Amino acid sequence: MKLWMWVVVGFSVTGISFWLMVATHANPIPLAIFVAADVVATVGAFWMMYVAMHEERPPWPMFWLALVPFSSLWYYFERVRPRRRRSRARRQ
Repeated sequence: MKLWMWVVVGFSVTGISFWLMVATHANPIPLAIFVAADVVATVGAFWMMYVAMHEERPPWPMFWLALVPFSSLWYYFERVRPRRRRSRARRQ
């Protein structure tokens, strides 16, 4: 998937989570969904910043992209997984 599509998906999930919180007046189930999505986005952003600082040259574009909600999903599926596949293929 293209980067802009991941950005749209990330902002959409964030918007839907926020809408669930506002529309349901903090009902327990939407609150749990919101918290889970927020934790995934936050932990993923810190993971992406860490990996970008250690493996990317130059790291700053990926570091700043980590501030986009759920961009860590794009980073994992489009940048990290293909590298792992190539390294496994070289070992065999």
